[in-house]
Amino acid sequence: CRRNTGATQASLLVTCSDNHAPPTDLDHSSRRHESECLPRNNLFENLFCGESRTAAAIPVAEGGGELKKNRFLSTTREVEDLNQYWYSNRTITHMALDVEEVCAAEGTRAAFLSTPSVYFSLSKEVRARSWCFDLDTQWHKEPGYVCYNFQTPVDFPGAAELRGTFDMVIIDPPFITREVWEKYAETARFLLRPGGGGHVMASTIQENAPFMRELLGVEPQVFQPSIPTLVYQYALYASYESKNLG
Repeated sequence: CRRNTGATQASLLVTCSDNHAPPTDLDHSSRRHESECLPRNNLFENLFCGESRTAAAIPVAEGGGELKKNRFLSTTREVEDLNQYWYSNRTITHMALDVEEVCAAEGTRAAFLSTPSVYFSLSKEVRARSWCFDLDTQWHKEPGYVCYNFQTPVDFPGAAELRGTFDMVIIDPPFITREVWEKYAETARFLLRPGGGGHVMASTIQENAPFMRELLGVEPQVFQPSIPTLVYQYALYASYESKNLG
């Protein structure tokens, strides 16, 4: 199910250091992180976060019927120090269904940037050819895990092999600022197959629509995501015609 890049999920599996001192701001001049990722700490303190990590493989509902229980939401608490706010079960389901449809063909691949709850909610078939890019090292044993720090957008384990090999990118950064979105957009362009036509799904606030269109060519969707413990409304964006979000 993989392109002939010479890379497999297992061969790129890297356990990152837990002893890295987190940056205290978003200063672009901060030193390179040399593929170091962070354990749970106060990196995201006092800054907006959509979803930074989540867990457990949960089958998505089909045909718009009753939602299946999301094991992650039932067993995993939000970590306040990381400003972690989970999507609702229905939101995860809609997003996962979209990924399943876009990446239905054998050999298609999706990259999840700071959106592990959707990654872990995929079918086994699609998840096996998808990758989870995240800062939290709790996922280091997952075959598709890539230790990813947005401050070094194209400097992560296996970058050369993964470049230009993905059909879809799903993004939900820990911050809502344009400065951060520029870095995630750089990662997305780096990962998507060359020649255009790549699919992008993203999550941020509605007010970011103008620069989201500029950076990633995405438009706000009709379906509004629910993040139950956030007091403000997020929006979902897509660069393609979506049946589940439109």
